[in-house]
Amino acid sequence: MERKTEKITVSLPPEVIRLADQNWEKFDFKNRSELIDAAIREYISRDLLKEFTGELSRFYQKIERSEIKHLEEYLAKLSYKIAVEIAQMHLLMASITDISKQDARDLRAKAVALVNESKGYISLETTRKHKVPLQLEDDMEAEDDGW
Repeated sequence: MERKTEKITVSLPPEVIRLADQNWEKFDFKNRSELIDAAIREYISRDLLKEFTGELSRFYQKIERSEIKHLEEYLAKLSYKIAVEIAQMHLLMASITDISKQDARDLRAKAVALVNESKGYISLETTRKHKVPLQLEDDMEAEDDGW
């Protein structure tokens, strides 16, 4: 079933007409007019696709920025929670025992080394293997008193 067509006059450069004449059969068109019709449709479709792609790109950028913002907020909250847990552990350790300043420094140096070696995750089993003997301040005072 052929679609309805309308005859128009179009002025084209001779080289374009020559290209159409040389190629309409090659591309399986019935005649030069069908080739020109398809070329116009293709050109307009490409332009519409570019416009649509641009809209999609802007839409995806908005989503991406939104997701990054939510991820940053989540990481900030997570960092805060981790800081609270670490502070709680420090308070617990300080409440349980008094260690010397030097032992505290040694523990920190050991912790930094373990974190660097393990890329951030240290299991309880690993810490047991690397525990450091501590000198309690009460023990130090007792030694000073001649005990």
